[in-house]
Amino acid sequence: QNNGWDWNQNNDWNNWGQQNNDWNNWGGQQQNNDWNNQNNNNNGGQPQGGGVQAGKKLCAISFDDGASATSRQDPAYRIMDALIKNNMTATFFYVGDWIKTNEQVKFAYQNGMEVANHTKSHQSLGSLGSQQIRSEWEQCNSKLKGIIGAEPSHLMRLPYLDGGGQVKSALYDVPLISCAIDTQDWDNASKDQIVNTIKQAAQNGSLEGAIVLCHENYATTAAAMEEVLPWLAQNGYQNVNISDLAAAKGKTLAGGQIHTRV
Repeated sequence: QNNGWDWNQNNDWNNWGQQNNDWNNWGGQQQNNDWNNQNNNNNGGQPQGGGVQAGKKLCAISFDDGASATSRQDPAYRIMDALIKNNMTATFFYVGDWIKTNEQVKFAYQNGMEVANHTKSHQSLGSLGSQQIRSEWEQCNSKLKGIIGAEPSHLMRLPYLDGGGQVKSALYDVPLISCAIDTQDWDNASKDQIVNTIKQAAQNGSLEGAIVLCHENYATTAAAMEEVLPWLAQNGYQNVNISDLAAAKGKTLAGGQIHTRV
């Protein structure tokens, strides 16, 4: 198969699980070096500002529960492909114990996605002691740093959106991320329901500056992104990662506080 249509890439094109540079040529050009300068990533998991287009309304649809993919056709990669195709980025919140392949995390990082923390084991933190809470963040942070070779984002999505108990004091220096809009993809929302939730928010003005909760491991979510991201682009929106959204709006995401929008 590899000897035919693309003789420049034939040795690498089937290595979907390998994060090699040839993958960035999928559109026929070196898009990863140029698009938005996101690949510089001077701040580890928090590429700053370069991907934000002037004059766009900004939102932050973000994705939990990675890294879930075992093949290049899985939902997480479909979501990232849709973002890249529409010149957008997003924050991906990874659970340390759930990372199936390091290659997926590297792919996200190399394509300007924000690599962020969703704890080591996805426990409801409000029921844990302060030391356990801190350990959940630190162990995930350490694992992500080892994978991408740089400091990951310090943002943490709260498992089950639970910021009670000792969470705020234990993570006094960590911006705690909840959401302003929940697509309910985790509760069996259909593709059309996910799309409509986002479109309605765009139409009533609540989407701009909002952090939107999605999960990377559902085919319904991937299909919804493939439909709604082009629609957002056509309607003056750009999806960006949460740190870029904050930077574009001149905001600081304070540690020990729960953030639903920027």
